[in-house]
Parts: sequence; C-alpha cells; structure tokens
Amino acid sequence: MTRTISMTRRGLLALGTALSFATLPAIASAQDAFEMTYAYGWISNIEQGGLWGGLDQGYFTEEGLDLKYIPGGPNAPQTLVSLSAGSADIVTANWLPVLDAIDSGNDFIILGAVWAKSPAAFLSMGDLPLTGPEDLVGKTFLAQKPEDSSIIDAILDTEGLPHEYEVKPTGFSPEPLVAGDGDIYFAFATNQPITMEQLGLSEGTDFHTTLLDDLGYEVKQSLIIAKRDYVEAHRGEVVGFLRGFMKGWDYAIANPGAVADLVVDEYGADLGLSKDQQVRQMELQAPLLTPAEGETFFVFDPALIEGTMTEVAGDRTVPPLDQLLDLSLAKEAAEGL
Repeated sequence: MTRTISMTRRGLLALGTALSFATLPAIASAQDAFEMTYAYGWISNIEQGGLWGGLDQGYFTEEGLDLKYIPGGPNAPQTLVSLSAGSADIVTANWLPVLDAIDSGNDFIILGAVWAKSPAAFLSMGDLPLTGPEDLVGKTFLAQKPEDSSIIDAILDTEGLPHEYEVKPTGFSPEPLVAGDGDIYFAFATNQPITMEQLGLSEGTDFHTTLLDDLGYEVKQSLIIAKRDYVEAHRGEVVGFLRGFMKGWDYAIANPGAVADLVVDEYGADLGLSKDQQVRQMELQAPLLTPAEGETFFVFDPALIEGTMTEVAGDRTVPPLDQLLDLSLAKEAAEGL
C-alpha cells in the first residue's frame, strides 16, 4: 500500500519557515567568517602541507576564518609585493627581502618562522662529508645564484677562515655534482636529495646532506610577515590563523599520504606532481618543521636576529628587535591548542 502525504499551503509555509530558521546558524556562520588572504612564495606542493591540512580539516573555519591563498612560483608576484599592495594579509618571506621591504618604507612585523630548522643545505658526495666550516676551504661550489657566495663567506667567517673557494653557476638539478663538476652543491634538504635517491644513490654512503644551520649559518626561513596596523586591528583573527596553521602542520606531519593526495589531486592538480615524491618530501621536511621538545610551531630564539641574522644582513638596517618581532601571537595561538 502506498501512502501519500498531503500538506496545506499554510503547512508548507510553516515548514519553509522552520527550515529557514534551522539553516540560519550555518548561513550566518558563513557570512560572519572573517576573510583573510595568505600568500606563499612557491608552488602549491607539499611544502605548503600545513595550509592544505588546515583547509581540508576545517581548522581555519573553526577559527572563524574564510581563508584565501595566493600561490607563488616563477611567474607569481613576490609575496612582500602582495602584502604591500594589500592583496595579501599575511605572507611568508625570507630575511633579506624583508629587511629591504622595511627599508623601503613598509611597516612590516615578523610573527614567527615556518621552519624550525632551515632546509637550506649543502650536498656533497660520499667521500666528502662536511663536518665543519673548515671543510669548505678550497672547494668548488655549484650555486644557482652569484650572491650565494655571501653564504660561504659568512660560514667561513665564523671560524676566521680564508675566503678560498670557487663558485660555478649551475641549475636546480644536482646531476653536475654527481658528474664531478664541483665539490659542493647548494640545495634544499627537502628537494635535491630526492633526485639523488632517484639516481640510485644513498644518503650517508653515496652522498651527504649538510644543513647550513649545522654549519653555524642559522638564518630563519619562511618568516611569517604582516603589516603592523593589520595585526593591531585584527589580533584575534591573526592568532586564529596561526592556530589553524599549527593544527594543519600537526595533521600534515602525521598524515603525509593524505596530504600528498590533497596536493596531487586538488591543490596542485595542474602541476603534474608525483604522490611518491610528495610523500618523500614530507618525510624529509617533517624533522625541520617539528618544534624541539617543549617548543611550539613558529616560535624561535630572538637572539638569532641579533646574532647571525644581523651579521648576514651586512650593510642593511636591522630595526630594533621590539619593533621587528612579535612572537606573542604565536605563543597565544599555541596556548589554545
């Protein structure tokens, strides 16, 4: 027996009203979300895993944010340009460009650093482990940028060693190192070692990856930057962003396969990325992103700015620490985890 349900016009109106009220909280929540735009300096791969984890798991939404993002890459505007122009609210950028932007009149403030340890590294072959700055003297470096020589100089200066070395230009593949064109290759510890592995070489036996941090060149990478007046006007929202980002990184580090799927199938779908490569990259970057015991994401020792980072700045002006750095928002974000 088939039963039909009939309803009067008045009943339909009443039901419609009830449904409208039932959906109001969700609609209001979406309308009340605070829109924020984040810009990062490279393509949408797993290097941005904390962002993808935060978006996919709803961590930014939980903080009342409607988070947009601007990818980086070779043809994208520099993140600090986007920040200065107002098209981005929070960005990541590296140390010297931040100083240059501030010197140009931008009132930017550093809120933390994504990397607990910088992924900047040297690659060398198996017969040349790099145990200290003295191992750099007399070597031939393969570098992507001429200004990379300033990094070598800074490391040698920590031990008062002579600037005796050669620099040859190279590309973004370490194959010239394998071919013997040089002794040491400028690399990212999360990138070129994977290429070496794909060539059939083994870390620790056939080649070595040495972090610049471990050679005394402690310069924070992917600094989190915002305009001072934006932070003052929207402190709660910025804290919420940092908290969502922290949760996103926790998720990404614990779930590399799931986040690699997000990259390959969704956020970086047009890049033709390999899931296996993305998972391996996360495995390599996880130790560099994870805070030390008792520490929290994004927070670092301010003494680094007054020490190594000021030395690296050379003739650039480094603003007073209390004007340049505010880690209180990241600490507040961590307290709410």
